[in-house]
Amino acid sequence: WERNGRPADIETRLSEAVATATKIGRTGATLHGRADRIDLLADGSADILDYKTGSYPSKGQAHTLLSPQLALEGALLARGAFEEAGKRKPNELAYVRLKANGGVFEETVLEFKKKQVKAAALSTDAWQRLELLVAYYGSESNGYISRALPFREGDTDGDYDHLARVLEWSASGGGEPPE
Repeated sequence: WERNGRPADIETRLSEAVATATKIGRTGATLHGRADRIDLLADGSADILDYKTGSYPSKGQAHTLLSPQLALEGALLARGAFEEAGKRKPNELAYVRLKANGGVFEETVLEFKKKQVKAAALSTDAWQRLELLVAYYGSESNGYISRALPFREGDTDGDYDHLARVLEWSASGGGEPPE
Protein backbone atom coordinates (compact mmCIF):
# COMPACT_ATOMS: atom_id res chain seq x y z
CA TRP A 1 0.00 0.00 0.00
CA GLU A 2 2.70 2.54 0.96
CA ARG A 3 4.85 1.75 -2.07
CA ASN A 4 1.98 2.02 -4.52
CA GLY A 5 -0.28 4.73 -3.20
CA ARG A 6 1.31 7.44 -1.05
CA PRO A 7 2.79 10.63 -2.56
CA ALA A 8 6.53 10.75 -3.14
CA ASP A 9 6.84 14.27 -1.68
CA ILE A 10 6.30 13.27 1.97
CA GLU A 11 8.87 15.06 4.11
CA THR A 12 7.89 13.67 7.52
CA ARG A 13 5.45 11.12 8.89
CA LEU A 14 3.97 11.83 12.31
CA SER A 15 2.27 8.99 14.15
CA GLU A 16 -0.27 9.48 16.93
CA ALA A 17 0.10 13.25 16.71
CA VAL A 18 -1.58 15.09 19.58
CA ALA A 19 -3.60 18.27 19.02
CA THR A 20 -3.65 20.72 21.91
CA ALA A 21 -6.95 22.08 23.22
CA THR A 22 -8.28 24.63 20.74
CA LYS A 23 -11.08 27.08 21.50
CA ILE A 24 -14.32 26.50 19.60
CA GLY A 25 -15.43 29.99 18.61
CA ARG A 26 -16.68 32.07 21.52
CA THR A 27 -18.30 29.14 23.31
CA GLY A 28 -15.68 28.57 26.00
CA ALA A 29 -15.45 24.92 24.90
CA THR A 30 -12.31 23.39 23.43
CA LEU A 31 -11.48 20.49 21.11
CA HIS A 32 -8.36 18.38 21.25
CA GLY A 33 -7.52 15.04 19.74
CA ARG A 34 -5.06 12.56 18.36
CA ALA A 35 -4.47 11.80 14.69
CA ASP A 36 -3.30 8.29 13.84
CA ARG A 37 -0.94 9.67 11.20
CA ILE A 38 -0.11 12.98 9.57
CA ASP A 39 2.11 13.08 6.49
CA LEU A 40 3.80 16.47 6.08
CA LEU A 41 4.21 17.28 2.39
CA ALA A 42 6.89 19.34 0.65
CA ASP A 43 4.37 21.98 -0.48
CA GLY A 44 3.55 22.86 3.16
CA SER A 45 0.26 20.96 3.30
CA ALA A 46 -0.43 17.67 5.08
CA ASP A 47 -2.40 14.45 4.68
CA ILE A 48 -4.31 13.02 7.64
CA LEU A 49 -4.75 9.25 7.74
CA ASP A 50 -6.98 7.34 10.14
CA TYR A 51 -6.42 3.58 10.48
CA LYS A 52 -9.60 1.49 10.63
CA THR A 53 -10.07 -2.25 11.14
CA GLY A 54 -13.85 -2.26 10.64
CA SER A 55 -16.26 -0.78 8.13
CA TYR A 56 -17.50 2.06 10.35
CA PRO A 57 -17.51 4.93 9.70
CA SER A 58 -18.11 4.83 5.97
CA LYS A 59 -16.53 7.32 3.60
CA GLY A 60 -20.05 8.64 2.94
CA GLN A 61 -20.57 9.36 6.63
CA ALA A 62 -17.25 11.21 6.76
CA HIS A 63 -17.89 13.08 3.49
CA THR A 64 -21.32 14.30 4.65
CA LEU A 65 -20.00 15.07 8.15
CA LEU A 66 -22.23 12.56 9.92
CA SER A 67 -18.90 11.28 11.20
CA PRO A 68 -16.72 14.43 11.26
CA GLN A 69 -13.58 13.13 13.02
CA LEU A 70 -11.20 13.41 10.04
CA ALA A 71 -12.57 16.79 8.96
CA LEU A 72 -12.24 18.14 12.51
CA GLU A 73 -8.66 16.86 12.64
CA GLY A 74 -8.13 18.83 9.41
CA ALA A 75 -9.58 21.92 11.09
CA LEU A 76 -7.26 21.45 14.08
CA LEU A 77 -4.31 21.10 11.68
CA ALA A 78 -5.27 24.35 9.90
CA ARG A 79 -5.32 26.09 13.31
CA GLY A 80 -1.87 24.82 14.27
CA ALA A 81 -3.16 22.57 17.07
CA PHE A 82 -0.81 19.73 16.09
CA GLU A 83 2.38 21.35 17.38
CA GLU A 84 4.74 18.92 15.62
CA ALA A 85 3.09 19.68 12.27
CA GLY A 86 2.62 23.40 12.75
CA LYS A 87 -0.13 25.33 11.00
CA ARG A 88 -0.78 23.60 7.66
CA LYS A 89 -3.50 23.31 5.08
CA PRO A 90 -5.06 19.83 4.99
CA ASN A 91 -4.53 18.20 1.60
CA GLU A 92 -5.99 14.69 2.00
CA LEU A 93 -8.32 13.14 4.57
CA ALA A 94 -8.42 9.37 4.27
CA TYR A 95 -9.05 6.09 6.03
CA VAL A 96 -6.50 3.31 5.81
CA ARG A 97 -8.60 0.15 5.96
CA LEU A 98 -6.87 -2.87 7.48
CA LYS A 99 -8.66 -6.08 6.44
CA ALA A 100 -8.67 -9.41 8.28
CA ASN A 101 -7.18 -11.11 5.20
CA GLY A 102 -4.13 -8.83 5.36
CA GLY A 103 -5.35 -6.41 2.73
CA VAL A 104 -4.67 -2.71 3.20
CA PHE A 105 -6.16 0.12 1.15
CA GLU A 106 -6.47 3.86 1.42
CA GLU A 107 -9.94 5.40 1.04
CA THR A 108 -10.31 9.15 0.60
CA VAL A 109 -13.34 10.81 2.18
CA LEU A 110 -13.10 13.77 -0.18
CA GLU A 111 -15.06 12.07 -2.97
CA PHE A 112 -18.45 10.42 -2.56
CA LYS A 113 -21.14 9.70 -5.16
CA LYS A 114 -19.23 11.71 -7.79
CA LYS A 115 -19.10 14.75 -5.49
CA GLN A 116 -15.66 16.06 -4.70
CA VAL A 117 -14.66 18.49 -1.99
CA LYS A 118 -11.29 19.92 -0.97
CA ALA A 119 -9.93 18.88 2.42
CA ALA A 120 -9.69 22.50 3.56
CA ALA A 121 -13.34 23.19 2.63
CA LEU A 122 -14.62 20.04 4.37
CA SER A 123 -12.55 20.90 7.46
CA THR A 124 -13.86 24.47 7.52
CA ASP A 125 -17.45 23.24 7.16
CA ALA A 126 -16.99 20.73 9.99
CA TRP A 127 -15.54 23.41 12.28
CA GLN A 128 -18.37 25.86 11.53
CA ARG A 129 -20.96 23.16 12.26
CA LEU A 130 -19.19 22.32 15.52
CA GLU A 131 -19.22 25.99 16.56
CA LEU A 132 -22.97 26.18 15.87
CA LEU A 133 -23.69 22.94 17.70
CA VAL A 134 -21.69 23.88 20.80
CA ALA A 135 -23.24 27.36 20.84
CA TYR A 136 -26.72 25.80 20.54
CA TYR A 137 -26.15 23.47 23.47
CA GLY A 138 -24.55 26.32 25.42
CA SER A 139 -27.85 28.18 25.52
CA GLU A 140 -29.97 27.41 28.58
CA SER A 141 -33.12 27.66 26.46
CA ASN A 142 -32.12 24.60 24.39
CA GLY A 143 -32.53 21.11 25.75
CA TYR A 144 -30.27 18.17 25.08
CA ILE A 145 -31.79 15.46 22.91
CA SER A 146 -30.72 11.84 22.94
CA ARG A 147 -31.10 11.29 19.21
CA ALA A 148 -29.98 14.37 17.28
CA LEU A 149 -28.98 12.26 14.25
CA PRO A 150 -30.18 8.68 14.71
CA PHE A 151 -28.18 6.23 12.60
CA ARG A 152 -31.24 4.18 11.65
CA GLU A 153 -34.91 5.03 11.96
CA GLY A 154 -36.53 2.83 14.58
CA ASP A 155 -33.23 2.10 16.33
CA THR A 156 -33.81 2.54 20.06
CA ASP A 157 -30.55 1.37 21.60
CA GLY A 158 -28.54 4.60 21.63
CA ASP A 159 -26.40 5.44 24.65
CA TYR A 160 -29.00 7.77 26.18
CA ASP A 161 -32.24 6.43 24.71
CA HIS A 162 -33.21 4.71 27.96
CA LEU A 163 -32.99 8.03 29.81
CA ALA A 164 -35.10 9.77 27.17
CA ARG A 165 -37.59 6.88 27.24
CA VAL A 166 -37.35 6.60 23.45
CA LEU A 167 -38.75 3.06 23.37
CA GLU A 168 -41.82 3.99 25.42
CA TRP A 169 -42.51 7.16 23.42
CA SER A 170 -41.98 5.33 20.12
CA ALA A 171 -44.48 2.63 21.11
CA SER A 172 -47.14 5.25 21.76
CA GLY A 173 -47.18 6.27 18.08
CA GLY A 174 -45.74 9.76 18.53
CA GLY A 175 -47.35 12.92 19.77
CA GLU A 176 -47.65 13.37 23.50
CA PRO A 177 -45.79 11.03 25.85
CA PRO A 178 -47.90 8.24 27.40
CA GLU A 179 -49.41 8.98 30.80
